[in-house]
Amino acid sequence: MQSSSKALRPIFLVSFLFFAHWSIVMYINSTALERFVNGEYTSLFYVFGAMGSLILLFILPRIIKSFGLVKTSVTIFALLSGAMFLLGSTATPLVFTTVFVLYSALTSTIWYCSDLFVAHYTDARTAGHTRGMYLTIVNSAVAVMPVFTGLLVARISIGSVYIVAAVLLFIGLITVAYSQRTFIDRPYVEATIPAAWNVIKKSPSLRRILSINFLLQFFYVWMTVFTPLYMSRVLHFNWTQIGSAFSVMLLAFVLFQYQVGKLSDKVGEKKLLLFGFTFAGISTIAFALAHQHTHSIIIYAAILFCTRVGICMVEVLSETYFFKQITDQDEGIVSVYTMMHPLAYVIAPLLGWLIIIKTSYSVLFIVLGILLLTGALYTIRLIDIR
Repeated sequence: MQSSSKALRPIFLVSFLFFAHWSIVMYINSTALERFVNGEYTSLFYVFGAMGSLILLFILPRIIKSFGLVKTSVTIFALLSGAMFLLGSTATPLVFTTVFVLYSALTSTIWYCSDLFVAHYTDARTAGHTRGMYLTIVNSAVAVMPVFTGLLVARISIGSVYIVAAVLLFIGLITVAYSQRTFIDRPYVEATIPAAWNVIKKSPSLRRILSINFLLQFFYVWMTVFTPLYMSRVLHFNWTQIGSAFSVMLLAFVLFQYQVGKLSDKVGEKKLLLFGFTFAGISTIAFALAHQHTHSIIIYAAILFCTRVGICMVEVLSETYFFKQITDQDEGIVSVYTMMHPLAYVIAPLLGWLIIIKTSYSVLFIVLGILLLTGALYTIRLIDIR
């Protein structure tokens, strides 16, 4: 199917709203959890949520096959909006931690549904252009929101951030329900994870891009969970400074992803992925060592921006490479691809927690940089898809 810009507009808007909500809360979640549980154990709640997400993604293909993509998406949006409202209004530790785990379990399912919507309207020949545009739009939300997070936390409260996020999700619910009311699901391929995994095992290119996606998600987990704690607890920056630095950092996605996506349609993904991993790895190591030379928030913002220049390339190129090989009918394969995010949330927080208690935050980010450089070596085995 040819890409339809008109059909994609409401999907892009819904995705923008979802990622706006996600961005406004993702960097305060660990801080919010620390109000109710010991900081050393916050990682465990990310792990519990990720395990729940893996279970949901395992059964979600069958749910969509039975009820359709639109009804499933609307239901998830409603549950997420309710969860945000509870997180913003409760002062009970048990309620907050339980809802946080449920919310964490549900977030990857919306990523999955959004990918199916975009794949439905995308032609493989222009996958780089479409994925680049999609990621630029959603990452515009990701780039802007941390500033508002810092202002809300500094001037009102952490709870107010969750209430704003609930409103954004509710608007997303209305938008998807109205804009996709005539959406017709295609006949899905056998929608089970074992069947999808059998297909993946026979395809070296799918196996490799899944591994690259896992490494990408691993980077995001460590950065999302540990960077705010490092900058606030160790470097002693305030939340206004942190929010501003994160917004500068995330501008890389807005500035570069669309152009990189377009370029990949012409030159392929392999060389660009190699550069992206290398640049992100070196920048991450620099972030770990910067405290020895400076305490300037401007320098830290610049270094974080460099990490995202490389990683935004990896993101758009890995997604382009993947979606050139599948359609929205291959929802089982899409589910396995999406599982890399919660799987990273199961492994990364536990490993990061062990590194921090045994060594330091600096060592954690050095290890992360080395892993990204290893990813650069792994991309050499990829074969460009024309």
